[in-house]
Amino acid sequence: MSDHIVHILPEQVASQIAAGEVVERPASAVKELVENALDAGARSVSVEILGGGSALIAVADDGIGMTRADAILSLRRHATSKIRSAADLTAIRTLGFRGEALASIASVSHLRMQTRRAADDNGVEVAAEAGNIEDTRACAMAAGTRIEVRQLFFNTPARLKFLKTLATEQGAVAESFQRVALANHHVAFRLTSDGRVVFDLPRANSVLERFRQVFGAKIATKMLAFDLERPGIRAQGLAASSQESFASGRMIFTFVNGRAVRDRMLIRAVEQAYQTLIPRGRHPATLLFVDMRPEEVDVNVHPMKTEVRFRNGGAVFDVVYHALRDRLADQTEGASAANSDDAPAPAASDDAAMGLITMSSKGAPDRADDRAPSMRSDTPLRLVPDAPIEKAFQRPLTLAYDRDARPGAPTAAPAAPIPMYSKLRVIGQIFAGYIALETEEGLLLIDQHAAHERVTFEKLRRELRDGGIRTQAMLAPVPVELNPARASQVHTALSEIRAMGFEVEPFGPTTLLLKGAPAVFGPEGGAKLLTDMIESMGEAGFRGGGESAFENWLKQLACHGSVRVGRVLELAEIHSLLAELDRTEFKTNCPHGRPVHIQFGRGQIERMFRR
Repeated sequence: MSDHIVHILPEQVASQIAAGEVVERPASAVKELVENALDAGARSVSVEILGGGSALIAVADDGIGMTRADAILSLRRHATSKIRSAADLTAIRTLGFRGEALASIASVSHLRMQTRRAADDNGVEVAAEAGNIEDTRACAMAAGTRIEVRQLFFNTPARLKFLKTLATEQGAVAESFQRVALANHHVAFRLTSDGRVVFDLPRANSVLERFRQVFGAKIATKMLAFDLERPGIRAQGLAASSQESFASGRMIFTFVNGRAVRDRMLIRAVEQAYQTLIPRGRHPATLLFVDMRPEEVDVNVHPMKTEVRFRNGGAVFDVVYHALRDRLADQTEGASAANSDDAPAPAASDDAAMGLITMSSKGAPDRADDRAPSMRSDTPLRLVPDAPIEKAFQRPLTLAYDRDARPGAPTAAPAAPIPMYSKLRVIGQIFAGYIALETEEGLLLIDQHAAHERVTFEKLRRELRDGGIRTQAMLAPVPVELNPARASQVHTALSEIRAMGFEVEPFGPTTLLLKGAPAVFGPEGGAKLLTDMIESMGEAGFRGGGESAFENWLKQLACHGSVRVGRVLELAEIHSLLAELDRTEFKTNCPHGRPVHIQFGRGQIERMFRR
């Protein structure tokens, strides 16, 4: 027995470990192969997948191709045409540079490569299994490269076991493909999955045209072009007008020197630029391209090359923020959606958001600042009066909400009495989002969104337990366009979507026909509500986790359908909401645990005034 406990790993094992870092799932392999095609100067890239990419990934391009020697060498680890020395790492101008992707993919699959340069009479075909080259031969083909990857992870069963459902993996491939296509509008892209065309994008003349190809004309007409250049840094792209927002941040795409990246600082700059312009909890659609000197950004942070590190992050943040904020300050040019019939009501200005709304004796709102635009919605607050008339049981919850509290558990001190909100005097609305009530003990503020969310959630949960969420038919069916990258996941989740009260039918590969919406909300905003739910859908769709997972989706549904901060309520709507809240269980907290009310004691207020 050898005394040595340290040894060199076999090359095949080392390659499989590297593959685990670079090729996390089929989408990672597609990304790497497509980026190689772009680095080779391709003007047209075609991708075909079977079985979510596990059975087959085929990527064909019309790039420069390779010689026989280069084709064989490219399957070895650390073989690359893009850098030659360590100094080159400080100024990377290509998407690939590590020399690991192709070798890593080959080490965990059956790979076949066909490639030909325009100057050569024939192409060359190289076949490899588990990283070992099995065969090379001449082949007839057009100039360019085609790579087929079959049975991905066939020799790493642990990795294969952690892949998700076919629809989820297909969706991940489509989203990865989509990001690359958005960054390269001058290239034609095509993606097919199990014989169905997901994307067919001809070369576009502009970023906006490519955006329209991917997401459709409806949202493209609401995008504003922005461009700001400062010494060494340029931020440009497309930003949605403040009248358009989404339930998740999936529509924020960030690129640095043409590379799709996930950078928290860039996303934070985008989100902050929209502060006060869109409702809290909503997110914009943004296509952000940051261009800078290659030596000012380090892309060699992670094997998958999706993370970057900036030499001067503060300056980058400043340029991105001001590029967007300055453009959003004047949304007239190009914001044609401002006059469209289906555009939501404009968000509050800073003045309106700070305005105090009080109620006159007739219930009409009086503004502290008459210049503030009205934020009242034409759609009345919908409260279905089907809650039990008797007073609901309410577990005492103090302002310092104890998530671990259980009925009957001992408490350190007596809990404050739970108020009957509807019995208190309504003072008015503050910041168009909080209802001010006067109590004998002081001032009580109610978060109107949290209150409506709790009322709505309990209605939905009760309906579900009584046989199913009630649906109200639309006056006319409404088509709902799906993101092509997520369409297959949505179609897989149709039964769960219907269970949540949406009457939907497939209407083509990327469209649903909405015929009814949950009756709690009414049909008016059904299409928007369904779109928000789909945007919030995770990678696994609405599946998995049993009843508790489905309850989480009911929380999301209640959240998206409830009245938001920024909405002016009529006095009658306020009284109706308070009455419904008093008939609701667990009324002091929203379904996510946030407090519905905060109380300021009279003594506390008097102390602040030094009385």
